[in-house]
Amino acid sequence: MKKIKFKKGDWCFCEFRLQQITNIEEDRITEVSDFMCRMYGYDISDRCFPLDLVIKGCSDKAYYLWEEFLELKNGLNYPYLHRELVRRWVEMCKNKDDKKKLKELYDDLDKFGKNIINGKRKLNLT
Repeated sequence: MKKIKFKKGDWCFCEFRLQQITNIEEDRITEVSDFMCRMYGYDISDRCFPLDLVIKGCSDKAYYLWEEFLELKNGLNYPYLHRELVRRWVEMCKNKDDKKKLKELYDDLDKFGKNIINGKRKLNLT
């Protein structure tokens, strides 16, 4: 996937959420916002993808799992789970044009989510 040139004010998906780019320095996206909270860093461009239906589908799936994890309440390492969801989501976005690879990544994400959710539910039963 070629690098997309974004401008300040553009909308993108960043860490599987719809965000507006609020600051760019040189060619680096340094800040995004959904107008409730801001995320910033030296360069967060590697986690920003253009508005696209395939990327929206990937984002919806990752966000759904994140919400499911949050409903499990305590006992989970949420920072790790979020980083892992973002890592998997980025991989899906980068492979959005390869249908076979994307399906494999969807299946892997689904398996990852089910393992976490089912494992936590089993722990709650004991």
